[in-house]
Amino acid sequence: MPKYIHKNAKADLETGQRNAKPLPSYKRMPHTSFTVDAFKYGKLDFCTGYFLTHFHSDHYGGLTKRFIGDIYCTRITANCVIKKLGVNPDCVHALPMNTRCLVQGVYVTFIDANHCPGAAIILFEIPHSGSLVRIVHTGDFRASDRHVSQILRVLETDVQQPIMSNTIAGCDNRHKYWKRVVPMIDYLYLDTTYLQPAHAFPTQENVIQTVVAFCRNINDDPAYLTNFLQRIGRGSKKGVHESDRSTKSESSTQAKSSLLTRWFRPKPSPHKSPTTTSLSSSLSPSGFFKRRRVLFVVGSYSIGKERLFIEIARQLKTKIYVSRDKRTMLECIGSPSLLALLANSMSEAQVHVVSMSMVNMRGMAEYLQAVQKEAAFFSSIVAFSPTGWSHGGAYYSGREQQPLVWPEKSACGNVGPKLNGSDIERMVAHIASSARIQTDSSTFSIDSLKPRGSSNKATIFPVSYSEHSSFTELARFICSLRIETVVPTVFSSDEKNKLAKSWIKHWQDLKIEFAHMLRNSTSPQLSSDRHIVPCFDQIV
Repeated sequence: MPKYIHKNAKADLETGQRNAKPLPSYKRMPHTSFTVDAFKYGKLDFCTGYFLTHFHSDHYGGLTKRFIGDIYCTRITANCVIKKLGVNPDCVHALPMNTRCLVQGVYVTFIDANHCPGAAIILFEIPHSGSLVRIVHTGDFRASDRHVSQILRVLETDVQQPIMSNTIAGCDNRHKYWKRVVPMIDYLYLDTTYLQPAHAFPTQENVIQTVVAFCRNINDDPAYLTNFLQRIGRGSKKGVHESDRSTKSESSTQAKSSLLTRWFRPKPSPHKSPTTTSLSSSLSPSGFFKRRRVLFVVGSYSIGKERLFIEIARQLKTKIYVSRDKRTMLECIGSPSLLALLANSMSEAQVHVVSMSMVNMRGMAEYLQAVQKEAAFFSSIVAFSPTGWSHGGAYYSGREQQPLVWPEKSACGNVGPKLNGSDIERMVAHIASSARIQTDSSTFSIDSLKPRGSSNKATIFPVSYSEHSSFTELARFICSLRIETVVPTVFSSDEKNKLAKSWIKHWQDLKIEFAHMLRNSTSPQLSSDRHIVPCFDQIV
C-alpha cells in the first residue's frame, strides 16, 4: 500500500512535529486531495483539505495551535479544536450537519455518527470521469437503521439538488427507499473497533434505562445497595470484593454487610421530606439532598458519555459536577439546557463526572476524600465505568473472556427459510448463529450489573455502554448497503486484523448467497417477504 511522506520528516515548522510518521494509504480519500483524521503525519504537500471526524485524541492527535491548513469538521468539533487546542480559527471550517456542501469541487455531507457530540459520518461524492465516486467514512460511530436511511437518501438525490437538514434528519425507515435501485458505495471506511463476535452488547437506550433505574433504587432505599451486593455475592464464587486487590478483604460476608449497612444507611433526620419536586429544593444540602448520602460518579472521556450522566441527573433531579476542563468541553457543545444542569460546586450535585482513568478503587477513595472536604454528607460512592470493553469481560453477567471466533463457511440456504422477519434480519440472524452468539436483542438488566470492586467507601460497576458499533450492528450496517470495497480503519494485532477482514468478506459473500437463494426460492415465506424488501439483486 502506498505511503505519502510529508515534506520534512525531521521537523515541520507548520505543525510543530518532529519525525512525523508516513501517512497510511487509508487516511487519504481516493480521487481527492483530502485526508481524514491525519494530523500526526506532518504537513502533506498534496493535501488541500484535512477532515476531522470528531474530537477524540486518537483522531486529532498531532494537531496543535501551530497547524496551518484547511480543517473541515462539524461546529461542535470546530469549537473544541479552537478552544482546547488553540488552532487559528481561520484554518477551521465548520460544515453543518445533514447538509450537502461543495468543498473544492467535491460534494460533502456530514451525518451524526451517534458517537460523541460533534462526531460525523462523512459522505464524499466525487465527480470523476463523467460519473460519481461515492465514499462513506464512518469515523467512530454507533451504527443504526437511521444511518442506512440517511446515507441512502443522500446518495439517491442528484448532486445538483440541495440536501438540507430537514431532508434527512428524520429518516428512520430504511426499507421504503429500497423500491429504487440502491446506489453503489465505492469505498466504505469502517470503524471496526468491536468487529469480533464477543462484542454483541446491548443498545445504549437499554443500558441507560437500567443504570438510571439502579440509581433511583439506591437513592430511594438506603438498604437497597447492601441487599443487592449481598444477593449477587451469594450467587458468585468470587464475591463482590475479590476483584479489586487494592481493597482490604473483610473477615466474612457478615462483616462486609455490616460495614456497607453503616455507610449506606442515612443518619436519622428530624426534617420532613420535602413536598416539592422542584430542582432547587432537591439540591438543597440541608434538606432532601443531604439525606441522600450516596454520590453517583460516571467515568467519561474529554467528550463523550453525556447521554448517560445527563439522564441519571435528570431522573434524580440533581445537577452535575464536572472538572474545569470538562466544563470547557461541554460549553463547546453549545447546549443551554446542558449548561443549566452544571453545578458550580461539589456539594450542589449528586452526580459527578470524572476521567475514566479515575474509576478504580483507589481513585474513588481519593475522590471521596476530596469531596468530603466540601460536602461531608457524602459518605460513599457508586461509580460507573461505561465502555463496550466491559462486555464479554470477567465482570459481565454470565460471560467470560472468549477466544476469537472465525466465520464459518456454512451455506445459508438451509437456515434462511426457517427464520422470520425481513431479508436483512434473516441474514443477520444467520450471521449471529454462525458466530455462535446471541443478537443484540438480549437485554441488559439490573441483574447484569456486577461490581468490579466494592468497599465501605466505593462500589464500581462496569456497564456495557458503548459509543461504537457492536458486532451485529456492523453486520446489519454492511448487509443493508451496496458496497464495492470495505476498508477497516481500526487496527490492533495482526490476527485480529485478519479476523475483521474475514468477517467483512463473509458478510459481502453472504449477501450474494442470499440473493441467489431468494431468486431461486419457492418458499412461501421468502416469497411473501419480497413485497416488503426487494431481492438482494439491488444490493449486491
